Amino acid sequence: MSEYVYRCMIVRAEDVAVARTIAEGISPTAGANMWLGAWSPNGQAPATHYADSGSIGPEWEVLMPLQTWTRDENGDWVLADVYLGDPQALYDACVQYGVQVTQQQIADLFNHSDVTTQEPAEALARMGLQLVQAEEP
Repeated sequence: MSEYVYRCMIVRAEDVAVARTIAEGISPTAGANMWLGAWSPNGQAPATHYADSGSIGPEWEVLMPLQTWTRDENGDWVLADVYLGDPQALYDACVQYGVQVTQQQIADLFNHSDVTTQEPAEALARMGLQLVQAEEP
């Protein structure tokens, strides 16, 4: 039996609808209610990114991009490795499940997402993002 793996997935605000459509379309139960955490550089609206994290199955692991970050001798974050994912296979899965997205939308999502094995607090801090605070009623 294949094991699940952990991923922290941060997507741009302009790509979050596509990410949600794909997740819910291919996996309605597991994909529901993803990317609800809204983030921005100053913690103020509008959100620039949405984050989600958790375990994913091996079928998703091979499709999704993955970046590996490490710190250099000065403590700065350095991109150490990149797996580009398989956007064509994800598109093919979308077609199979009747999910209405384009190859360009998937390419944009892959090219602009931050997908790592980092805990959300670490990944969001690395990106300089803060939780968007709800406005007072």
